[in-house]
Amino acid sequence: MWEILYGKTISYNQKLDMSKLGFLICYRDLRPAVNKEAPQFYVNLMRKCWDKNPEKRSSAKDLYSYYENMFKDGSKFISTREITEKLSEMILVSKGIDSTEVPDDD
Repeated sequence: MWEILYGKTISYNQKLDMSKLGFLICYRDLRPAVNKEAPQFYVNLMRKCWDKNPEKRSSAKDLYSYYENMFKDGSKFISTREITEKLSEMILVSKGIDSTEVPDDD
């Protein structure tokens, strides 16, 4: 959700190996910083998904209902097309591929 909100991948200290990073996330609650201007309702939902206790996290069904209701009410916060485009771009960047090299579907 953080990556969707900001349109970029989370970047932690690059000197950490995956096991140390995993330890810090799981046992020390390492989370990325959230900008004060971010929509509070979205930040609250994102933080709920980060909860250490799985019982307190939102289910996929809850998230689906949340987004469905948000768009039904006419919110223009994010669209599924924007999400898909951002995720695709992040995948390409993570693999070192320039998105301008990828042909459009048109």
